[in-house]
Amino acid sequence: MCRALLLAAPFLFAPALAEAHPHIFVSTGVEVIFDDQGRATALRISWTYDEMFSLMMVQENGLDPDGDNVLTADELASLNGADMEWDPEFPGDTYALLGDRPLALSRPRDWTMNYDGASLTSTHVRDFDAPVPVAEVPLVVQSYDPGYYTAYTIDAEPVVTGRDGCTAGIWEPDRSKADAILDAALKEYDGSDVESGGFPAVGAAYADEVRVTCAAPS
Repeated sequence: MCRALLLAAPFLFAPALAEAHPHIFVSTGVEVIFDDQGRATALRISWTYDEMFSLMMVQENGLDPDGDNVLTADELASLNGADMEWDPEFPGDTYALLGDRPLALSRPRDWTMNYDGASLTSTHVRDFDAPVPVAEVPLVVQSYDPGYYTAYTIDAEPVVTGRDGCTAGIWEPDRSKADAILDAALKEYDGSDVESGGFPAVGAAYADEVRVTCAAPS
């Protein structure tokens, strides 16, 4: 929850933070981009914010004053990139691994913002530090907020661009185990460090992930 667009949100819900998690819900899309040598070079991530949070952001920015759920081009442009002004330590709530080896991702670029009258959807691209060869060992893309203030679900079918012979699927966590981890964390948490974002890091237990494998080049 370090994105600039969301910085004010924890203080709106602070009194109930230790009793109800999460507060923001995001439907996520994942596109894996390959180069002409068949190596993964980047991810394009889409985030569709829930209707309540989208409405709050539209209203708090003084947009759509007539309440017709339509933003002008200028109003939409004023929101573009609002969720991309990340603090230096913010990992972006997207994590990539080759098998179980973590892969470094760049800061976001080429972001967009759209509004369908109910929900805001942003997209951004993150590059791998080095091209990633993908074969039988899966490229894994996880989407989660470690503090679980925001709940991410990967709802859209993953997309592979630039390479044939690849399979991409969505893997969901064991919700009952994740709930048990959250319940235990809530029992231990006294809410004293809300402002520093110190809620126990249970988000990984709820992480949806995309796994991509590719046939060896012929």
